[in-house]
Amino acid sequence: MFYRELLWAQGVIPKLDKLTEQLASTPTVFYSADGKVLYRAQAEYRKPAKFDEIPKHVRDATLAAEDVRFYEHQGVDFRGILRALFTNVREGRTVQGGSTVTMQLAKRLYTGEEKTFNRKLKDMALAVQIERSRTKDQILTMYLNQVYYGAGAYGIGAAASVYFGKSLKDLTLAEAALLARLVQRPSENNPFKSPDRALANRSVVLRRMRDSGMISSEEFESADSEPLRLSKRSFGSGARTFQSHYFVDYVLDTLRRELPDTDLTGGGYKVYTTIDSRLDSIAQKKVAEVVRKYRRQGLTTGAFVLVDDEGRILSMVGGADYERNNFNVVFQGHRQPGSAFKPFVYATALTTGAIGPRDSISNEPFFIDDPARGRKRWPKNANGKYGGMVSPRTALASSINVPAVRVCDAAGPNTVASYAHSAFGFRSPLDPVLALALGSSAVTPLEMAQGYGVFLLGGDRMTPFGITKVVGPDGNVIREFEPKIHKGVLDPQVCSWMDEFLRATITGGTATRARSIADARGKTGTTSDYRDAWFCGYTNSMVGIGWVASERRQGNTWVYDPMRRVYGGHVTIEIWVGVMKEAVKLYADRERSRERRKYDMLEPELPPPAEPPIDDAGGGEEALPIAQAELHPTPETAAGESAAAAANGAEGTSSEAATGGSSAPVRPSEPGGVPVEVCADSGLRAGPYCPETVTRTYSARDRPRRRCPIHGP
Repeated sequence: MFYRELLWAQGVIPKLDKLTEQLASTPTVFYSADGKVLYRAQAEYRKPAKFDEIPKHVRDATLAAEDVRFYEHQGVDFRGILRALFTNVREGRTVQGGSTVTMQLAKRLYTGEEKTFNRKLKDMALAVQIERSRTKDQILTMYLNQVYYGAGAYGIGAAASVYFGKSLKDLTLAEAALLARLVQRPSENNPFKSPDRALANRSVVLRRMRDSGMISSEEFESADSEPLRLSKRSFGSGARTFQSHYFVDYVLDTLRRELPDTDLTGGGYKVYTTIDSRLDSIAQKKVAEVVRKYRRQGLTTGAFVLVDDEGRILSMVGGADYERNNFNVVFQGHRQPGSAFKPFVYATALTTGAIGPRDSISNEPFFIDDPARGRKRWPKNANGKYGGMVSPRTALASSINVPAVRVCDAAGPNTVASYAHSAFGFRSPLDPVLALALGSSAVTPLEMAQGYGVFLLGGDRMTPFGITKVVGPDGNVIREFEPKIHKGVLDPQVCSWMDEFLRATITGGTATRARSIADARGKTGTTSDYRDAWFCGYTNSMVGIGWVASERRQGNTWVYDPMRRVYGGHVTIEIWVGVMKEAVKLYADRERSRERRKYDMLEPELPPPAEPPIDDAGGGEEALPIAQAELHPTPETAAGESAAAAANGAEGTSSEAATGGSSAPVRPSEPGGVPVEVCADSGLRAGPYCPETVTRTYSARDRPRRRCPIHGP
């Protein structure tokens, strides 16, 4: 078998120079799912050096780090392979490799990243033939000019400039030792990012040089104590992103984690991704448009991520302006989700039996023991109204805080946090306290997409991913990424109930502005002081998560300020609807093939209202009135709450700005009642500028007739 590989390698050797040239000139390219070029990278920063231009201590440091017997073997060091094998067996993990400098050069030039026994044989055979056709000095020079040192530096000459801002001939012994160790894992050993790790690796190389007689003990001591003085200059790697900048950063981050030893900047790789450039372009424009529209209210940034039912990321917009701030909120930013987290609380309670789908939940004031202030009322409903009983459907659709906290208390905050991690896939730390019901623990939009995906899939969980395939310079597939679906993480019956609750949020709750999207389900979320506003929702085959905020640079960090009356159900939902409208058109076949599952309705859909809303503030379509049995005032609060409701024209309002989002309970519908869209703040008929509206059913006598006077252009 090895003889056959030797014959193959003999035929490759005449092409060695051409292979070197091609490797340097072929770029690495990222492609979108619809065939567009997203990113092109090529290691263009090079400073080739001849053998006599490379200082001896630089050559020695490389050999000490990679192949101390380089001048003794004939391309393959069988003694080194046995030593590495023994060490790895003893340690129970891969500690040493048996590849020589010549074998690494062979891998770099021809065999690529394929990790098979056959590839190892090819490396060995090609190394033997290289040794027969080139001198040792030529091989070492070729290696030092080809190897990747990280940070866009390709070859030892470029590495000297990038890391130390000096020419190759001026490198000190300590600097040469540090660079020599970089080539094993350029991203992990990078001194710009991990100076302590780089210094530890430098010491390893210096000790090997001393033990091999390359340097004296005095030289070792002096070099090992030399301070690290890195260059402040930065060199590029010829990389250019053409579109979907935030998503490209996500892909690069994924490749660094999943394929840490793959040198993309060396050129020749093809990375195929899941992104739909058409939808991503629409999402970028919609985020920017909404930010501009509400800038007067303090809005400065937004984000959006769209994932299909198998986990493919179709769009990822991590911010409103990449040039201004390239921080990708979608997968790097941890923000409080407010009431958008409530579905996970209700789902946990339904799963554990803490509540039933037809139970009534008290909206009486909830009290907690405060060590500083004693017993106090918490949480607040934003409009200050309490009392009565509401169903889980109404409590979630209208985003009422007190019932959500009661449900969390019944299920147990520890249980809620545990289910959020195990069933819904959250990885962020979740503080197991009652405030978790109001979204007090920070999570990423990508985690929210995965969590809402469980409701979409009826109890299964998809894992979002952005890469489908990575192909090496030689044309071999290095890695393929398939959808990962975790089956049965949640009871399908619980998902059917939650699906209906989240549909009610669209048809008659805090998210009526999404009614134009067929079969939409979702939940709004606006945190205290309006610092974060979310809308999380899904259609038949896609989950979309939108977020907006007011970010401001303070020194070297970004801080988030309160906004002025920016709601998830009014502002963020505009991004969601704008993108989803196009997404369901582009993926119409997929949407049809996954028509909504037919669930047993917990409450019957009522006929269309007798009269439509007087304006289009809530979407211009009829809303789903709340059923008669939704509210059962308790004897203690019925009289007072009814009087207050009559005075305001409506008992129910919806404002998610207080303690993560809330609205008061709704008044019961009456036979022959009329649905009216009311302002969440005033309780009067909604006008076109009211930021949050809810549709309620009133008797002809009690319905509010005045239009809201407090919101205007």
